[in-house]
Amino acid sequence: MIRSAVAALLLAVCMGFGSAGAQSVDHIEDEALAEALTEIDEMRKAGEFGSAYGRLRDLREDHPDHVEVLWRTSATEVNMGEQRDNNTAFFERGLETANAALEADSSNGYAHFARSMAEGRLALSAGTRERIERSRAVKHHADRAIELEDDIDGAYNARGQWNREVESLGFMSRAIVRTVYGGLPDASYEKAVEDFQAAIEIEDRILHRYELARTYVAMDRPDDAREQIDILLDMPKVYYNDADLKEQARDLRDDL
Repeated sequence: MIRSAVAALLLAVCMGFGSAGAQSVDHIEDEALAEALTEIDEMRKAGEFGSAYGRLRDLREDHPDHVEVLWRTSATEVNMGEQRDNNTAFFERGLETANAALEADSSNGYAHFARSMAEGRLALSAGTRERIERSRAVKHHADRAIELEDDIDGAYNARGQWNREVESLGFMSRAIVRTVYGGLPDASYEKAVEDFQAAIEIEDRILHRYELARTYVAMDRPDDAREQIDILLDMPKVYYNDADLKEQARDLRDDL
């Protein structure tokens, strides 16, 4: 029973957060750095993580403590680990770099989001207690990202998935986690819907529509799920994983 509860919880901390998309660099005074980061954001958007990582490593030589360089490096390391069959070494590196970003500027919401991404992926290879602790960290740093910034759609998506999957554990499983491991923050499907809708308001991405549809399925609201799927299937492919998400959405619709 405990193992099955924790296995279900892994969905909340490990699945499909996506990556932070292109972000505004208007606040960066160094024009050359801002231009380089804009190019790197476009590489990451296209899924060219290896090329982006090479550029970021070069930038770190000149800007070793710049939070905008560090959080992008962390997120890219996590994405590279995902591309390499969930390579733990990359996730560990991503966590280390996220911590460096937070040391450089703990008020940067994207640094917290990068930490949330790394914590979630590291849970894949963790023991039971560590998985629970990392789940708490995912929620904490997603919350902090949202508190500090008003435009991190990925953080809302991460928290939305967290809310959905923790709520789906059911009362008994949550009670076991609470009794044995100290519990988890409150979660609900309604909070998940609010988070995904907030993410869509920031950037209307196929990823956000898909996760909202999955949440409506969990809530036994098939008509609402179909509506979201129909919308996303008509949306243009913009991000590197949009084609895969559309295919998954078609499969989800066929099952309704």
